[in-house]
Amino acid sequence: MRARATAMAATAATTSFHLGFRVNLGLRRLKTSTSSAEAGPPSAAVSKLTQILATATQAGYGRRRPSTVPNCEPATKTEIASLASFIGDKERLLVITGAGCSTESNIPDYRSPTGAYSSGFKPMTHQEFLKTEANQRRYWARSFVGWRRFAEQTAPNDAHRAIATLQHGNNAWRLITQNVDRLHQAAGATEVLELHGSTHDVTCMKCGHLSDRKRLQRQLADLNPRLAAAADAAVNPRTGEAPYDDGVTPPEESNLKTRPDGDVELDGEAVFDFIVPPCKKCGSGPLKPAVVFFGDSVPRDVALAAKGASEECDGVLVVGSSVSTFSAFRLVRDAHARGVPVAVLTCGWTRVDEMASLKVEKLAGEVLPLVVERLAREDMWGF
Repeated sequence: MRARATAMAATAATTSFHLGFRVNLGLRRLKTSTSSAEAGPPSAAVSKLTQILATATQAGYGRRRPSTVPNCEPATKTEIASLASFIGDKERLLVITGAGCSTESNIPDYRSPTGAYSSGFKPMTHQEFLKTEANQRRYWARSFVGWRRFAEQTAPNDAHRAIATLQHGNNAWRLITQNVDRLHQAAGATEVLELHGSTHDVTCMKCGHLSDRKRLQRQLADLNPRLAAAADAAVNPRTGEAPYDDGVTPPEESNLKTRPDGDVELDGEAVFDFIVPPCKKCGSGPLKPAVVFFGDSVPRDVALAAKGASEECDGVLVVGSSVSTFSAFRLVRDAHARGVPVAVLTCGWTRVDEMASLKVEKLAGEVLPLVVERLAREDMWGF
């Protein structure tokens, strides 16, 4: 217990420091912004204060929310206390995360009001990928261009870091993610079960050889120098970032619409002659990201490990997921059927709403750090 408290207290202290820094910075800005208003009528100063505070609250105490994040109000103290109590009471808590955990890292999801499906986008299915070489070229060309932003310029957010802290503090017994971005591992989480695989690995559909995506990315650049040069030329020389639909850049200046799995929209001409190398081990292929596409099945060993976690847990916490895919839904359903309590932290509807004894419709990155801080305080001081 003392080890748990010490580990969590360290992160809580960091969280408190950053939160305090944001508040102090906001107060300094508030003082500066209102100095000119003080010289005018009182009503003008009050109006300015109200506007600034409303904007700060909407942005999460000074955090600018990416356009990929759904609109949610800040969590209440009661919601934070309830969620902390739910987590703290469990010995074998199973945490299941989804795309909503990464939207605060500027990675879009599929099903939210601003997600990919809202624009009519349909991801390539497993069957479509295998059907023709043209489909494979199209997928890899789009993924090649999108990789820089998706994998190299995307960082974990507060939700990922808080979950890693819960894990290290023995508050998260098992961690299963439906995400393919590996941001949990980047935040320090260990033993993450990737239910739907990861874009960071590549598999050969013929011999099953698993290889590193970064190595393939270099091969693709060598084999497709024109597209590689075009992608490099589009990089902002000041920031080193690729153009990206970030909700801030005007649409006419941003020509890369990034999708949830990291690929981008490209026209047919750019992908028509794209070259994809064969498998380095067997000389055949095709190569495919080690991701469970729509229409594909979760690998047997992964499915069995996830099933085991569902059967042995004494609580389930769903973070940032609508639990729409059956592979995740059945884990919650089976645990609930055993009488295991379920809590949900996400914005919007989920498939397991009726199973949840606690639901907090808020942003994970804004709620979980406060939950971690509360758990650390309760472990250390008892209140």
